[in-house]
Amino acid sequence: MGNQLKLVSNTRIYLDARALLDEILDIMPNFPRAYKFSVGAKMQDLGIGLIEDIAAAYMDKPNRLRHLIVFQTKFETLKTLMRIAGERQWIKGMGRHAHIIELMDAIGKQSTAWKNSMTAKKGVEQMPESES
Repeated sequence: MGNQLKLVSNTRIYLDARALLDEILDIMPNFPRAYKFSVGAKMQDLGIGLIEDIAAAYMDKPNRLRHLIVFQTKFETLKTLMRIAGERQWIKGMGRHAHIIELMDAIGKQSTAWKNSMTAKKGVEQMPESES
């Protein structure tokens, strides 16, 4: 298992998710006090969760698609929070918000391509939809 984790930590999606977590850790201290421990902490948790989901997807092959779907759900939530932080100008530094957006675009493309390759391999298995 240690060998497999080594492989995971060398993948582009993992490295980009790690870089995103570093950015989150760097920008959070600049958030207003009223949001630092709610929005900021949630962003940290989501960033850590992304790394966990990538590792789980690599190590748990039978449930890889499920892990990727969970990853994408967390990622969409994080993108929304990051957009809010950018709009409210909580992200300080020349070009930092733009860099984070580029990083998130790259992660989104990678996760979508990975998920699409999984669904193509499985013959596009449909996940049961919840009844509302």
